[in-house]
Amino acid sequence: MRIRCRRRWEHRWAWLVGIGLGIALAASSISSSSGTRAQSVPHLGYGVNPLYSEDPGIGEMGFDWTKVFGPVGSRLPYRVLRRVDVHADTLNHLNAWGNWLENEAGTQADFIEAWEIGNEPNLDASYGWAAPPNAADYTRVLCEAYRRIKRADPTAIVVSAGLAPTGRVPFTWNGHKGYCAPGMGWCPGYYQDEREFLREMLQAGAANCFDALGFHPYGFAAPATAAPGSPECGPNDFCFRTVEVIRQIMVGEFGVDKPIWATEFGWLVDPAQVGWSECRSDPSFSGRLWQLVSLQQQADNLVQAYQWAEANWPWMGAMLLFNYGFYNSSSCDQMGFYDIKGRPAETALRNMSKNPVPARPVWNTPQLLLSDVDAPALLRRAFRVRNRSPEPLQWTVLGSSSPDFPLNVEASSGTYRQPLPFRVDPTGKPLGVYTATIRVQATPWTPMALAVEGGIQDLTVILRVVPEVYRDYLPLIQR
Repeated sequence: MRIRCRRRWEHRWAWLVGIGLGIALAASSISSSSGTRAQSVPHLGYGVNPLYSEDPGIGEMGFDWTKVFGPVGSRLPYRVLRRVDVHADTLNHLNAWGNWLENEAGTQADFIEAWEIGNEPNLDASYGWAAPPNAADYTRVLCEAYRRIKRADPTAIVVSAGLAPTGRVPFTWNGHKGYCAPGMGWCPGYYQDEREFLREMLQAGAANCFDALGFHPYGFAAPATAAPGSPECGPNDFCFRTVEVIRQIMVGEFGVDKPIWATEFGWLVDPAQVGWSECRSDPSFSGRLWQLVSLQQQADNLVQAYQWAEANWPWMGAMLLFNYGFYNSSSCDQMGFYDIKGRPAETALRNMSKNPVPARPVWNTPQLLLSDVDAPALLRRAFRVRNRSPEPLQWTVLGSSSPDFPLNVEASSGTYRQPLPFRVDPTGKPLGVYTATIRVQATPWTPMALAVEGGIQDLTVILRVVPEVYRDYLPLIQR
């Protein structure tokens, strides 16, 4: 064997793909607390909290996101956010719960784009933390979830639990600002002002444990465009745009420039508008009369909310309205009066123009291959595709062009999990640089109709024939 002088290196090109955090790609570098300039790059997700996650009406509205509350057995025709409920008791078996979640994330990777860890943990309600809220304790659970999900599926998006808007709380309890507890003033139970809870989360290190912050910017009785601090929002800032204050806390106080997802939001319709006047005096509902809007106001507010977020909030990701299909004609349950299914809001949202995030395939192209002019040998490499938006991709080879050297493409189709292997024969080629291309098409591996940005691409193979190839091998050092 000849030992060659050190003249040339074999380079293996590195490539980096950014994972689109639901849908707030390209916008995360913009840190304006209110986002006062329009953003042309698509960043919103249009979604619902549905009774039935496969409801075809979701797609008929042109929406691309749905929420589920348990395992999914097959690929849904939408991007999917799965909510996992957590409570104070989760801390008592955190490792076992983490094992379960890691397994779920692995087995559901092809069906789930994003995971929401908990629901309204700043409340002591059974659907919240189910105990006096503690932001540091919730952060422990969130960080365990983040670690486990990312280990099982690195491309998954982890969203922190949507915080409930509580309004301003002037009390302090056990050192926690903005905290209500029984016996304190007018407090009916345990809960914490969402702004103070967020501050305590971030102080506990939560920013390292989510890709997007969850929030529930319900509109209450205020118009969608009402600004925080305005008379329409009132002293508690009970309005959709209160999320701008959340953004300011993240960026302005803690330097956390990450997307926010509205994992629930909506407006409550007056029961009298849908033939249920008696619900206005029902004890389970009568405390909400100050929040009521008309059917037309609900429709207008929801459309304006999406339009405002698209034009002014480049940091906003998926917006999943509450709700679609929860109405029960035999109950005064308030959830049924947030429902938009079959109401003017559904028609208005169907007719609303949308700017959804397309699939964005990225390939590790070009591929550089070096060949020794005196010792040619078959060279093998592979292309791989990644997606900068959340859904999985599949690919198909449309053809290849290699006028200067033999190129063998060794697969005709595959999924994002599979490489596209190819083989080059440099035999007989003199010194020089030669190129070939493989034309591929990437499409979403999902039945939803989704635009693809750069779906058809020509992947470049560069063959460089050189006098010598020098290879260095670094020792493996184990610590």
